[in-house]
Amino acid sequence: MPIIFVTILIFATVVTCCHGWIVTTNPQLKSRMPPSSSNIHPNSRHLQASLFEEPDNEFGRMTYWDQSYRESLVENKDKDEDNSEHKNVGTATTTTTSEDDDNAETETFSWYCGWENELEPFFTELVPPNSNSTILIPGIGNDACIRDMFDAGYVHLSAFDYAPEGVECANRMFGPERVELMDDLRVADARSLPYGDVSFDAVLEKGTLDSIYLSGGKDKVLSKKHLGMAVSELARVVKEGGIVFSVTAACVDAVQLAFDECNELKGCWRQIRDGGLYMTDDGYTSNNVDATMLVWERI
Repeated sequence: MPIIFVTILIFATVVTCCHGWIVTTNPQLKSRMPPSSSNIHPNSRHLQASLFEEPDNEFGRMTYWDQSYRESLVENKDKDEDNSEHKNVGTATTTTTSEDDDNAETETFSWYCGWENELEPFFTELVPPNSNSTILIPGIGNDACIRDMFDAGYVHLSAFDYAPEGVECANRMFGPERVELMDDLRVADARSLPYGDVSFDAVLEKGTLDSIYLSGGKDKVLSKKHLGMAVSELARVVKEGGIVFSVTAACVDAVQLAFDECNELKGCWRQIRDGGLYMTDDGYTSNNVDATMLVWERI
């Protein structure tokens, strides 16, 4: 396949799939709050206008992502004869979450990679499951990988998305029982996170930083500025000794540069995975994941 075609395909996939960044939220709100009766943080019901300049690009607009997520909330029509709970829809899975979910289903995707035997061996090596580690998930949307991660023992998740419909997708995908056990689920802005300083042991982001950069479109100055703001916020909310685990593809160099520049200003990161070939103690190799895995430790 020609290199140019592959590059265009990756770019189109990322800007269509990635999510989770520019709605301003109340900075006084903290992550470790009891779930609301609706299973979504009440702040997600009352959005303010963004205080930041918006890129002249549809991928940076909430209306675009709301529509994309709304289309993944499909009406629960007659089930297949096998009455199975999960139905393959191309690269997606349509999931019936609960009888109480207004008879709706959510179409889920795993951006870049899934959990079991893909991301799992690399993440668990750094953050063991069932360890009470607090983990931030930017741009959760309808990524089934994060639900599988929760089921593997990572229950102290605080997750957010740019679009209210993305949060609704996550709410349906997880179902009420899982959401009640999560630490937090809300609409938020990656450039101005509504969490306290040193709140998290780890961050797992899958393509959200790519999305932030690409949303700037042709304005690379704005793209770089927004990405730098997001990385600076991660430096603020991650505990010393904690990590940021980034799964990136279309914008590897931009993400790397944003962390390098943040480190030059604040001296806050030590890179422990640089995207090169890596093998876990169990023999899993990083080249089996169709993306680049970058990891930094907060120092």
